[in-house]
Amino acid sequence: MTSGSSFEPCPLCVMPDIFAIRRIALRKGLILIELRHLKYFLMVSKELHFTKAAEKLGISQPTLSHQIKLLEQELGAPLFNRIGKKIELTKVGEIVQAEALNIQGSIQNISSQIEAFTKVKIGELKVAVLPGEMTDLISTLCIQFNQLYPDIKVFVQSTDQVEKAVLENQADFGIGFHSSQNGLMQVIKLYNEEFYLISNRKHGSESISFSALLDKPLVLFPRIHQCRKILDKTSDGMGKQIEPIVETSSIESILNLVRSGIGCSIVSRTLFDFYDTEDLFFQRIENPYLNRNVYLTMKKNAFVNFATRSFIKLFVREIEKLKFNIGKDSIAALNNLL
Repeated sequence: MTSGSSFEPCPLCVMPDIFAIRRIALRKGLILIELRHLKYFLMVSKELHFTKAAEKLGISQPTLSHQIKLLEQELGAPLFNRIGKKIELTKVGEIVQAEALNIQGSIQNISSQIEAFTKVKIGELKVAVLPGEMTDLISTLCIQFNQLYPDIKVFVQSTDQVEKAVLENQADFGIGFHSSQNGLMQVIKLYNEEFYLISNRKHGSESISFSALLDKPLVLFPRIHQCRKILDKTSDGMGKQIEPIVETSSIESILNLVRSGIGCSIVSRTLFDFYDTEDLFFQRIENPYLNRNVYLTMKKNAFVNFATRSFIKLFVREIEKLKFNIGKDSIAALNNLL
């Protein structure tokens, strides 16, 4: 349900069974009003005839009269003037009628919005994701998602503050590389990915040591990129410094520069598998082995709407197609979530 939508309360002739929840009551000061009493009252105020109202409600006339009396006792004022067989609303009855219609409209609005969130394929979805290949992966999935659910608007926020975006309700869920220690957050590890050294020529060995790749001409992301931060931290721990010949935040530019032979690059498996890299070759990095976890993050006990469930399922299917290994614990956690 978009924020610009509005709700028109139903007229008196429309009496949906929204008051069937008998044990929910509304308090206003010292007044306790059961919703079923409002349902009965609205039907009588429409028909202005107890017998006809009772027939439409499917209860006996004495039962209806008793329930209206209970409501009048709670309010401390009569709701109807009884003139022979005819009745009319009192001034208090007119006030109660107006407010009862407002309550009816509010409950219907709540019901409509919950149905839209849980069942109906409309509304909006906000996703927070770290910049780089994960943003590109999520954004590309939006094309497929839009084909399946054209009435759901998707907003992808590329940010280094994924957890903050989720906590502040700027996003329904987030995809990032850090496991939150915040007790308000629910975090599910999706998969673990390794890093590759990629080049335009095939090498004899399947792996290369981290120290050896530092001597190669490198085309890398800028220092603010999450992938680059991992590389810089690793090299700093070895007392060395990475000095790339080219820095660019464009994934396509990195791949094209590697194709042209300008240099090699260090990329995540997500990037290598997701993009058209069949003409490129990779070596696994070891000593130390470079890898990172990918996490799904959302607020603990948050309501998971239809759009969120559907997009996460689509995302999980995509990473399964890329043959990432999702652990049994993660699958169980996702099943409980979805």
